[in-house]
Amino acid sequence: MEAARSCSRECDSSAPRRRLQGFSWFPPGCTANLRLRRIAMAIALMAGVISLGIWLHHRATHIHVTDSRIASHVVVLSSEVTGRLLAIPVVVGQHVSKGDLLAAIDRSQSRLQLREIEARMEAVSAQQAQLRAQQDMVRRQVNGRLQAARSQLLAAEADRHGKMAERDNARDELERLSALYKTGAVSAQLLDTTRAQFISTQQQELRAAAGIDTARANLTSVQAEEAQAVVLERQITMLEAQKAALAAQRQQQLIDLDKRAIHAQFDGVIDQTFAEAGEYVSPGMRVLMYHDPKRVWVDANIKETDFDRLKIGASATVTVDAYPHRRFTGKVTHLGQATTSEFALLPNPNPSGNFTKVTQRLPVRIAVAQQDDLLRPGMMVEVSIDATTGNVVH
Repeated sequence: MEAARSCSRECDSSAPRRRLQGFSWFPPGCTANLRLRRIAMAIALMAGVISLGIWLHHRATHIHVTDSRIASHVVVLSSEVTGRLLAIPVVVGQHVSKGDLLAAIDRSQSRLQLREIEARMEAVSAQQAQLRAQQDMVRRQVNGRLQAARSQLLAAEADRHGKMAERDNARDELERLSALYKTGAVSAQLLDTTRAQFISTQQQELRAAAGIDTARANLTSVQAEEAQAVVLERQITMLEAQKAALAAQRQQQLIDLDKRAIHAQFDGVIDQTFAEAGEYVSPGMRVLMYHDPKRVWVDANIKETDFDRLKIGASATVTVDAYPHRRFTGKVTHLGQATTSEFALLPNPNPSGNFTKVTQRLPVRIAVAQQDDLLRPGMMVEVSIDATTGNVVH
């Protein structure tokens, strides 16, 4: 016991002197326990210094954000038509594929309206067919009468030319006999007979000219009948316009029918339903909400004092409150161009003149890889962004 106390005193009194002389931490005579304690203290001190250095380096090179959460394109499906909701064949949390039926609205009234429109279209088509048949008949009749009227006009003109030739011959004969009568070569009776024939040919030529006028009037009358076909064509055109309007109504009704079956636009998971089967829905009324679990990211609000250190492409480590023992990696993809206070619904005026400066925050989007659908919109996360990485300055 006395030797141990002596050793302890020697260590306490002579250790500094001997350290200075031989730079020894453990002078001769010290016990093993004291040596172990000093080793432990040295190791603890070195660990503390290293930890402090690591912490200071991390604070200098990383930005730690607690105001962040998981986000996604959450789509709210609303009714575009009016009707009774027949079924919602999905439940909250169910995974759906693109094209799956999510909600069905009653189609009976819409189908009846579609049948009515199609019946009206058929009636218009039948009326068009009737008018076309009538138009064809009128055209055939007019074409036949036109041909006959043209032939009649040609015959009348030919007859007049013949009568004109006969008149000219009769006139020449009358002039010849008149000259002979003056010399006494022919009798007065023959001259009178020739004069009567000449007058007869004149009257025949006049009747032939009148026949031409009659034939021309007949041709004009037949040509006027062609307008009936034009009127029928215009009626057909009007019906075609009505048919086009009905076709547009039919297309609109088909769209209405299609909108009564709400299908998934992408693979996703149902987040919430807002209506039940049997309810009456109207345009704009929300039916359900879903999102694509493969397309998620982190929305973080960065202090403006740290914003200048950020670059697009900077790597980040994400810790989810729901999974504290797991780490997710990501990269900065978007940097906000306005502070979050600019998006507030209510402005923050300062009429009193009292001003308290508050550090603003800017939104930053971080792309993160989904793992087993663990990341869900709205989850709170903590983000550590390595400010030394990235290559695109905002």
